Amino acid sequence: MGTPRVTPVSELMTRDVITVRPDTPLDEALGLMLNNHVRRLPVVDEAGRLVGIVSDRDVRLAADSPFLQETPEEAVEHLAQHTVGEIMHTAVHTIEAEAPVVEAAKLMRVARVGGLPVVNDAGNLVGIITRSDLIDHLIRLLEPVETTT
Repeated sequence: MGTPRVTPVSELMTRDVITVRPDTPLDEALGLMLNNHVRRLPVVDEAGRLVGIVSDRDVRLAADSPFLQETPEEAVEHLAQHTVGEIMHTAVHTIEAEAPVVEAAKLMRVARVGGLPVVNDAGNLVGIITRSDLIDHLIRLLEPVETTT
């Protein structure tokens, strides 16, 4: 039995990442998350360089306040008046496509994040790897292989 093959992040990551810019209105960012069933959006500049990340939790916190008595429609109107750049996190944990998947898992665990933008040497976004990607990979590794006899 040989050494196990090291799986690089590039094999599990999503390459067609839905992104936003810092000037994207928050209601638009929320719509992208809901319509595409994603929980985080990398924020990129005009050149495609990663400049931040915004999560569904960030948008919820921007919309929800126990001090405001707003209808859902009023909350969305409130979001439309603000941009992703106002609430995005700029200290973003990232990983490179060639890194081993185990390194992504360790970083997500330590940083307590559900996903990592994947960047190249120039800081350009090339993908994203999420907790769900890691769990799906684990299931494929541990699920018994059916054999035909």
